[in-house]
Amino acid sequence: MPGFDSDERKLLDESLQSFLTDTYDFEAFKRHMRTEDGPGFSTQAWSQYAEQGWLGVALPEYAGGIGGGMTELAIVLAAAGRHLALEPFIGTLVTGAMAIEKAGTAGQQAILADVAGGTKMLALCHAEPQAGYARDYVATIARKDGDAYVLDGEKSFTLHAHAADVLVVSARVGDASGPAQLFLVPRDASGATLNVAPALDGRQGATVTLNGIQVGSDARLGDNDDDRLDLISDIIDLGVLGSCAEAVGAMAAVTDICVDYLKTREQFGQPLSKFQVLQHRLVDMSVSTEEARASVHAALQSVDDKRPGAKTAIWHAKVQTCRSARFVGAQGVQLHGGMGMTDELVVGHYYKRLAQLEAMFGDAEWYLGQLSMA
Repeated sequence: MPGFDSDERKLLDESLQSFLTDTYDFEAFKRHMRTEDGPGFSTQAWSQYAEQGWLGVALPEYAGGIGGGMTELAIVLAAAGRHLALEPFIGTLVTGAMAIEKAGTAGQQAILADVAGGTKMLALCHAEPQAGYARDYVATIARKDGDAYVLDGEKSFTLHAHAADVLVVSARVGDASGPAQLFLVPRDASGATLNVAPALDGRQGATVTLNGIQVGSDARLGDNDDDRLDLISDIIDLGVLGSCAEAVGAMAAVTDICVDYLKTREQFGQPLSKFQVLQHRLVDMSVSTEEARASVHAALQSVDDKRPGAKTAIWHAKVQTCRSARFVGAQGVQLHGGMGMTDELVVGHYYKRLAQLEAMFGDAEWYLGQLSMA
């Protein structure tokens, strides 16, 4: 795998920031999110990301990707967070694509070329209504039926599942005591019911009900009967790290927005930025953002270097990012006063995005519990 040096990473970030600054301002965000009968994001932007090669940053070269690591992908995700991009980055590029890359056969991995090309979107559907945040709870069953499998079960709300071309679904083979496997299920498969709804931050997703869905034997990821729970947990951890990177980008944007706002808003004949107590508040926001950034960077290095402590590094990053996101998001709204809670100001949308990212794949309390048992 070719490595990325610091200059290449800087160039990647600059190209993303330049493109999104020019094409994905607040008005574009509102337009994409509110388009009637649309997926709640810009399919045109997704195609443009593919043209620039950004969707293949972390995909293997055999799939038309660049072969980077999580650090390079985190640069893309942080830029998406900074500009409130609505597209399915985490579900497609992290949990979905990496499930196929790590578990799939060579034939199944051919899907990744379509992901890099922007013509296929993915969503990992693993969590279930009775599971809470537990990753080993799988009640969905895949019964063998000749050369096919028949899937029955229900999956909890998954961001962007409503727009995914392929759902990567976990199920136990045979019965409730069988090994957990992953299956590729077309979103429009007969027997699949998607209940589409908005998430807290306005992005859309869906719960998925599987009622007698029949898929071929080639829909099962991989060519062995091994239990995939450990692999699924590893993939979810990468999703956690991706969501943390996105949150860092969003927090940096909130801090910048507040700096600009306090420079222009006046009270008692002078800009609010002149008040020392508000200067201290901005410093606290910046420090909190950098604490999250540092923890995410440490986790990214651990993952890309395949260090033994990578899992706990991700969990530490999640806890710190949750704390920082809650503080920065709340301060951003408070510094804007009552208007901060309205849809007319972008800072309120950042608050919702940060709250959504904070809860994705488990909250801080759950990860603190995992760390206490590690």
